[in-house]
Amino acid sequence: MARLNYSYDSRYLVTLTVRRDGSSVFGANTSKYGWFPVAALGWNVSNEDFLKNSKLINSLKLRASYGKTGNEAVSVYRTITSDGTVRFPFNGVSTVGIQASNLGNGNLHWESTNQANIAADFSVLNSRISGTVEYYDSRTTGLLLNRALPTITGYNQVVDNIGKVANKGIEVTLNTRNIDGKDFRWESTIVFAANKNRVVALYGDGKDDIGNKWFIGKPINVIYDYKMTGVWQTGEDPSKQDPVAKPGDLKFADINGDGKITADGDRVILGQQDPKWTGGLTNTFHYKNFNLSIFVQTAQGMLKNNADLNYADESGRRNTPAAVGYWTPTNNSNDFQSLTYTNTRGYGYPRNASYTRIKDVTFSYVVPQRLLDKAGISGLTFYLSGRNLKTFTNWIGWDPEANYSTRGSGDWVNNYPQTRTIILGANISLK
Repeated sequence: MARLNYSYDSRYLVTLTVRRDGSSVFGANTSKYGWFPVAALGWNVSNEDFLKNSKLINSLKLRASYGKTGNEAVSVYRTITSDGTVRFPFNGVSTVGIQASNLGNGNLHWESTNQANIAADFSVLNSRISGTVEYYDSRTTGLLLNRALPTITGYNQVVDNIGKVANKGIEVTLNTRNIDGKDFRWESTIVFAANKNRVVALYGDGKDDIGNKWFIGKPINVIYDYKMTGVWQTGEDPSKQDPVAKPGDLKFADINGDGKITADGDRVILGQQDPKWTGGLTNTFHYKNFNLSIFVQTAQGMLKNNADLNYADESGRRNTPAAVGYWTPTNNSNDFQSLTYTNTRGYGYPRNASYTRIKDVTFSYVVPQRLLDKAGISGLTFYLSGRNLKTFTNWIGWDPEANYSTRGSGDWVNNYPQTRTIILGANISLK
């Protein structure tokens, strides 16, 4: 790696960096090395003569950079085809055999990203307001992803360098001193981030990969499923759309208008799994020796499959959210299916997972030093802290932020929501 830094009069800044990385996880048919250069420019505008005496702008720096980075997100031996051991009965004896395990790919190479950034760092009004605004635009090629394969091949997937993805977005950080009195101070920090990604290309043929739910021009992580329009009610005739449906079954839209619900013609992109934007707000209050900090976070514009809506209480072995009101002949719900409904289509029950959470609240009191000196203590602070205190969301069931493994997939026995924690404590420093 080499780096060159240049500064002229603390006004104009240049940084040039280049590195060459090698990784043994890549395939035998490609180079295991990659070159990754970066160039960055900076301009301290506030050091120019026309801003040196400004009473409004205390500091202003403009930044721009462009560079290439690499990703080696492949575990060892994934480029090598290997078999795994399995036990099976043979002539009444338990025998150890082998079966197909990992399909190697000797052509794997570096995933690379070219990214441009433009940013401004500033402080105004005697530094009462300061912050950073940054815009980025990146193009990633040769993504290292698990490509789904037909099971008839003996393998379910293979790691491959797939297509191109574009990401662009904005990140904003704002710090303010709202009140700056002698005994009372109020400070705020606001964080906002919005990202938009899309698949630019996949395999070079201009076609989508429905098996992996990758669609050209759409975000990487989308919900591709049937569009639920309600629940079949008593007296409705489903014969022209879903002949096998009965009252209490989910009703889906006939997207292609062929008079039947099929996976090929009636699944659509319902939304994206990643939030369209995230934000956070921290307010800190100081009154003499008392301090109060409140942190609120939010994530908006995302869909997630809600497995809780597809489960009954399993004869009392699991808790079902009270908000799930199953359809019955006397409870004609248009949102929830009956307990006898069989989800033969594999519908994922996607729901809006946007939320706003009171993430952290901390109240503290710093004991005056004049009282501590007599006891030989250099510092004493009492505090009461609460974490994950309240979540505002339309999500039904567990925390929308938590990953939920369904039965038969993932780590089923270790499903846990976010834990609400309240801590009372003291920090003591001895002389």
